Amino acid sequence: MHDYRSPRWLPGGNLQTIWPALWSRRHDGSAPVYRRVRWDTPDGAFIDVHSQHLPQDAGPAAPLLVLFHGLEGSSRSHYAEAFAAHARAQGLAFAVPHFRGCGGAINRAPRAYHSGDYEEIGWILARLRAKHPGPVLAAGVSLGGDALLRW
Repeated sequence: MHDYRSPRWLPGGNLQTIWPALWSRRHDGSAPVYRRVRWDTPDGAFIDVHSQHLPQDAGPAAPLLVLFHGLEGSSRSHYAEAFAAHARAQGLAFAVPHFRGCGGAINRAPRAYHSGDYEEIGWILARLRAKHPGPVLAAGVSLGGDALLRW
């Protein structure tokens, strides 16, 4: 087992959480450009999905990387922009489905996302899989990772 030791200049968990959000490099070059699509959910609410298209030379069978964001995160979170830049550099399509209430608009249904909610993960991945001919890869950060693992 590896014994983690924080850098002397960045002591404590609070600073280690705040530092990357404020000062880490999000991407090389220009910021990701997303296309927003709104999907109506079966219960009358909606999910906003921000996606980054494949480069012209990648082909339709290129993998799609789906990122489930953390608590109060979005496609503009520092880690989402870093994932988008990495996906672009690797020739992958990229999508960030926003949990309810995190896409910038108040949702129409009373149901909100929470740390134990994983049921929409399967619905989201099935919709993306139906639209994308290549492999679909999924990753999650913090709450999004927990929801993905629970699914």
